[in-house]
Amino acid sequence: MSVDNPFYHRGAIRQAEHFYGREAEIAEILSLLRNGQSVSIIGPRRIGKSSLLMHLCRPATRVPLDLAPPKTLFVLIDCQELGGCPPEEVYEAFFYGLQDAAEAINIDLQPRGEIGTYRNVDRAINQVSQNETSVVLLLDEFELLAANEQLTPHFFARLRGLTTKYGLAYITASQRPLYAITADEKVLSSPFFNIFVTISLGLFSDADAHQLINNRLIGTDIECSAAQRQYLIDLVGTHPFFLHVAGYHLFQLLEQGEQLDTPEQLSVIDAAVEIESESHLHYLWNNLTADEQYALATSEGAIDVIRMLEQQCLLHKVGEEGHVTTSNVLRRYVRRQKVEGLIQAGPFVIDPLRHQVKTGTQSVSLTTSQFDLLTRLGGRFGQVVHGDELEQAVWGEVLVDDPDRLKTLIKRLRRAIEPYNDWIVSERGVGYALRPPETIG
Repeated sequence: MSVDNPFYHRGAIRQAEHFYGREAEIAEILSLLRNGQSVSIIGPRRIGKSSLLMHLCRPATRVPLDLAPPKTLFVLIDCQELGGCPPEEVYEAFFYGLQDAAEAINIDLQPRGEIGTYRNVDRAINQVSQNETSVVLLLDEFELLAANEQLTPHFFARLRGLTTKYGLAYITASQRPLYAITADEKVLSSPFFNIFVTISLGLFSDADAHQLINNRLIGTDIECSAAQRQYLIDLVGTHPFFLHVAGYHLFQLLEQGEQLDTPEQLSVIDAAVEIESESHLHYLWNNLTADEQYALATSEGAIDVIRMLEQQCLLHKVGEEGHVTTSNVLRRYVRRQKVEGLIQAGPFVIDPLRHQVKTGTQSVSLTTSQFDLLTRLGGRFGQVVHGDELEQAVWGEVLVDDPDRLKTLIKRLRRAIEPYNDWIVSERGVGYALRPPETIG
């Protein structure tokens, strides 16, 4: 009997029973709020910021730290609707959010004066406070509010003033830190931006990723083995959105009775997962600077660039091996992109200017002649390069009476690049190609 695929989430998780994980972050956020501290949640697109804010708004989530109604009122505002709006419309959204939340605890908020004014919002919060109820304002997609050129430093100073007058606290959610999302330096200098503790929302742990998959399958007749779960995690990493994408396609195949016991059998899901992930990865890639793209492709860069890529869940550190991309899907995507100053050819990332070659996290030590030879082959990846062209790339116009010198250099290069030596393919009587060995013949 067919059942609904439980890996259907592509947007925010709106039902409490479907929310999973983030216990440590929730405990930290609520502890800070209980002490009157405002919080800035940062994390990449689709990491679960909106889902987390919705979960925080559920009274049952806040009971353990004594922040449930009527003691505390949580007001969630979606700033997607406020990008480019004048302050009057922002104040109006704040008031209506307060009014709706207050109604749930039997506080009747009526506008006093014009709705779209600071004074009306101030009076509404004052009325709630008189009921010995504190207010937490949750601002999702906050970058759209912070970058709103119609909002002045005075506007944000007034928001800061509410924390002093009434003990109001804020939770903002944005993809990047507050200092990186404001439209105006004068706005950034507002005291409003100095009241936040930053909490990064990142990847799940490996254990949480396994448990997420298991939890989704509760109530179905489908079982997922540890090997199948690990294949998904290797493919898409521990990003919750991508886990749902991969889980969806695995569930479909398992429900159809497909035999998926080996990595070769499981690889049938790769193409579907990559197609669905493409637009999201494209968005992330196009929002990186040239330096960030280079660092993602090479796993090397300035400390602040590497930290930013970690925060965006694109790189993570693995033991002593250094930084690596967070999933096979991401690595494959990056390898297909044009990166300024790099040649990406199969497992090889070649930097002609720095005279560097990497395979994964490993640097490959080559002589100048070997490097020049690999660079020419990599620049024509997948194509046969004539022997004469390769000789000229390595030795220029210098004539040497040694018909076997190119063949000898190829042998030495193959030894230097092991275990990828079979990626250099000989085309008898023509030349050589750098391409996957399985395409031979």
